[in-house]
Order: sequence, then structure tokens, then C-alpha cells
Amino acid sequence: MKIVLFGKTGQVGRALQSALARSGQVIAPGRPQHGSGLRAVAVERVSPHGLWQADFLDPAQLFEHTLALSPDVIVNAAAYTAVDEAEQNQTTAMLVNTEAPAALAQAAAQCGALLIHYSTDYVFDGTGTRPWAETDIARPANIYGRSKLAADQAIARSGCRHLIFRTSWVYSRQGRGFLQQMMQMGMSRYCVRVVNDQIGAPTSACLIADITAAAIDKYRRHPAAIEDGLYHLAASGQTSWFDYACHIFARMRTNGLDLALDRVVPVSTLEYSSPARRPLNSRLDTGKLAGAFGLSLPCWQQGVDATVDALCEGAKDGHFLS
Repeated sequence: MKIVLFGKTGQVGRALQSALARSGQVIAPGRPQHGSGLRAVAVERVSPHGLWQADFLDPAQLFEHTLALSPDVIVNAAAYTAVDEAEQNQTTAMLVNTEAPAALAQAAAQCGALLIHYSTDYVFDGTGTRPWAETDIARPANIYGRSKLAADQAIARSGCRHLIFRTSWVYSRQGRGFLQQMMQMGMSRYCVRVVNDQIGAPTSACLIADITAAAIDKYRRHPAAIEDGLYHLAASGQTSWFDYACHIFARMRTNGLDLALDRVVPVSTLEYSSPARRPLNSRLDTGKLAGAFGLSLPCWQQGVDATVDALCEGAKDGHFLS
């Protein structure tokens, strides 16, 4: 089985590289630098005709080059992820997050490949307190959410075999996400202010990658058993950013780290000014995914603890968050 993976340098992409290696031949091209908002948006490879580049800023070219690879599975973990910058760079955000995935869907339809794509809770307006279901009406509150929703819709219209995994609050051992930022602040600051009215479930990139690999394995063995469509993918349970941060600090102390931190102050979203509106409710109902793949999704604390423990070991060895 030939799998083409886009976005190998992102949080999910890095986890996918090792997880997918068990499923077949993985082609995971690299990328040039296009700016802070772009994650793995272009690829290069050597062909009999020389070196060419397939760029997420050029969907037509991306379509042609992907089709030429004749993959069995296309996994797209590439995205324009700078939520605030997207408000000012709408054309780029739509190219990378909407038109490029639509081109991949067209290529998948033509070559008979399965397309796996990752979406976000930002497609919803973030109101209410009930976990969002796949059947709920999506009303994005910012450009990033609009660009991701448009991709979901374009993929569904394409006619290709597809799985769209909507997830939220993704973290990993690599990168400089919320988890790493809190760990750094805990080591260096006396007081930290954290939002306490946004609710979701921290979800490990490794969990996303493992479920993706399981889906591909099921598709390889029993293609007809896979139902195309949207699936919500998140760890079980829920928390606020504030309680998430407090859990991280407590785990760091359990690991024996001496924190500078003395106070964690809860604040509201209204006290922070940002170009893009953030959803207050990022809860996702994962019942459909669990039922379709026979899964029992772990609690969010399990993955966070494992990640903090690993990073704390690095801190003890003098390689803190390196």
C-alpha cells in the first residue's frame, strides 16, 4: 500500500510518520518555508523528468503531482494554522486550507485513493455546553474555521473515498504549543494568567496518528467496512485551559521540578484581545468514531501526563523543551 503524507513536520504529521510506517510505503515529502502560518505546504521529489515542486499555494499543480504518484491513501496533515494571521491573510488561508485539500480530493477521486483529512472544532461557533456532533450545523466564527469547513464540504462533494477527522486542542512532545508554553512559564514566572471559560479536551497527536493508522489498516483489509464521512476525534473528558495548565504544573511538581510559579490566575476570554474569535465550547462528541472503529478513547489526562513526564525527563537531563 502506497501512502502519501502531507504535513510531515507538523505536530500530527510527525506522529503520523512513525504510525503509518506499519501500514505500507510512506512517501512524506518536505517543504520550503512560506511563513509562520504555513505548515508543510509544499513538497519536492525527484522524478524521471527531474526535480519538481508541488505547492499548496498552487492547487492545480498539487493535483497533477499527487495524481502522478498513484497513491492508495492520501493523508493530509498540512494546514495554515495561524488563526489570528488568517484574519489578515484570507486569500492564503483559503488556498491552503480549502482549495488545496479540494485538489487532493479530486486527485483521490480520479485514482481511487482514500483521502484522510484533519478538520477542527473551529468550524462551530463555540456556543452552548453540549459536545458537538457531526450532524450539528457548522457556523465558523473566524476565517480559519471558515476555510476548514469549506474544505470539509469540498471533500464530501468530490466523490472520493474519505475520512475527515475533526479534532481540537492538539498537542505533542515537539513544537511550542500551549503545553510547552505553560511548562516554560512554570519554570520562569511567579504568576501566570490563563483563560478559564473555554472548554475542550487536550488531544495527543500520537492518539490522532494511531487512530489514523488503525483506520488505514481496516481500509486495507476491509474497504467496504469503512464508512466515508466526518468523525470527531478527541480524548475523553473535558477541561478549561486554566485547569489544563494547573494539571501541567501539578504534574511537573510530581516529577520533582522546582517551579518558580506561585500563582495561576483564571481570566475570561473577554480579557484577552485577539483578531480571531475563539470558541468557548470545543467539546466534541466522539461516539460515532468509537462505535465505527471499536475504540475506547483515553481520558485527556493520560496523554498529557505521558507528555509532561517525557519533557520533564529532558529537563532533568539539561535538555528542557529542546
